[in-house]
Amino acid sequence: METELQDTLLQIPLEEQRLYKMSHGAFKLKKYADILETLKQNKWIVLHESTKKGQAERFKNTLKDGDYVYITVGGDEVYTIAKVKPGSWEYVSEDITGEPGWIYREVEYIKPAIKNYPDSLKKHKKDIYPSGNSTLTEITPRDLNEANEILFKPYFGVKFMSDKVPLVKKETELPKHPCNIILYGPPGTGKTFKTIDKAVKIITGNNASHDENKDVFDFLREEGQIEFVTFHQNYGYEDFMIGIRPDLDGSDLKFKRTEGVFYKLCKRAEQNYLQSQNIVDALRPFEEVFSEFMEPLENGDEIELKTLGGKSSFWITEVNPDDSYIVYRNRVDNTYKLSINTLQGLYEGIRELNSGRRAYFDPLVNELWELGKEAATEVSLKRYVLIIDEINRANISKVFGELITLLEEDKRIGAKNELMVNIPNEDKVFGVPPNLYLIGTMNTADKSIALIDIALRRRFEFIGYFPDYGLLMDEERSILRHINKEIYDRKKSTNYLIGHGYFMNNIGITDVLHNKVIPLLMEYFSGKTDIVEDIFKGSSWSVKYDIEKYDWQIQH
Repeated sequence: METELQDTLLQIPLEEQRLYKMSHGAFKLKKYADILETLKQNKWIVLHESTKKGQAERFKNTLKDGDYVYITVGGDEVYTIAKVKPGSWEYVSEDITGEPGWIYREVEYIKPAIKNYPDSLKKHKKDIYPSGNSTLTEITPRDLNEANEILFKPYFGVKFMSDKVPLVKKETELPKHPCNIILYGPPGTGKTFKTIDKAVKIITGNNASHDENKDVFDFLREEGQIEFVTFHQNYGYEDFMIGIRPDLDGSDLKFKRTEGVFYKLCKRAEQNYLQSQNIVDALRPFEEVFSEFMEPLENGDEIELKTLGGKSSFWITEVNPDDSYIVYRNRVDNTYKLSINTLQGLYEGIRELNSGRRAYFDPLVNELWELGKEAATEVSLKRYVLIIDEINRANISKVFGELITLLEEDKRIGAKNELMVNIPNEDKVFGVPPNLYLIGTMNTADKSIALIDIALRRRFEFIGYFPDYGLLMDEERSILRHINKEIYDRKKSTNYLIGHGYFMNNIGITDVLHNKVIPLLMEYFSGKTDIVEDIFKGSSWSVKYDIEKYDWQIQH
């Protein structure tokens, strides 16, 4: 049956075009039936120029020739997929709409709906769906697979295809991969460059070119499955894990809890792992559930909730998305604010709250959880990757703290020897999920290499990266081979070799030697110009230090 459905699907490659939802919900009432019919006959998409959230600006200036739209009449009807025709926007005659300010773009109808009444979609409140509270919304690559399954296949017999959506294999099909690796080697050997390919392969299981992987990498970063951080000497536990920071808002000095990149990614991965194992309930996306829950406010109603313990009521009166807060009032009509960002963190399980506002946050979160579970579906296990560039540049013991123990594969959540630790000033214990992978890079020529202690070395697998002469042209290959041989003869170590990457930036060899290679050699050999000059002897390059101009003279 699935094969027959695939055979009948109209597959539309997006290529460089974008895909949008276009709602004519303003005309869904019977009294506007003539206006709606005129729009359909003229093959127009329309929007009022006062429409908020940047939608009018997007309609005028972002929507371009060849972009696709599916047209819906609010949550009541879907009727066609269309393609934007060349030309600019124009004003709709007031004789048609009865009021000024309506603008239109011409479109070409591509594929009529095979089912016009989207009753089963009414529970989906995300902006990309007919019942979502928006007029013009882009369906980005991150939502395309979902939109194809829920909307385009059943209601239009269409599947949109984009090369920006990565093909991700199921977890059971992905090859086993070490949870913690460090790519090490001398400078210029492509360690950071390769982290992109490594991260994409861990998550998708696919082998592709670096250019293709970069597009997928950017997509997965937007999806929240990849994070990238660079260590440095001042990087600490508070940046990486969790801590207390000064709150600079307002005149009073206050401190607030902050979550670092590792903590956030761990919680994100843990939530997915627990949901995929049916240990906790799967939840719809926060934005979708939040929008649905707050719908009564659009009709001028208030939302009544009981405080924690049920002793009294409070009423949500306003949502201010621009400033990211909710306004609520208590029974004596005092008004207060609740952070939407905090609410989202509580909903997604990536943060705890110990403040006096729990009495208001907890009931709200519980309501959102109940609503979010209504349309929950099976959750597939995903992989998450944290890339730590220059991992040896920070004080590892200071940054990782008690996390060192938790990184081992058999100590991860759900593993045979699962370990959880107490985090200072936190109520809940913390563990590292099995679907989180760490990729570090380490420059072996860096003097701070000594800070990589034995505790960390035992928990990471090390993959060496060294000069690859096969990537260079004959002339670059010859001089780099010569330089590296001389370095090795003097240092008796591969830590100080020079990588091929310095010669792969379409820069002339003379400039590469003068501006990149020689400064490195001066660092390696403590500024001794005679040793650097000797390194080039026997090559086809003459390198001399001019003591009058205090500069290097390079000839070939």
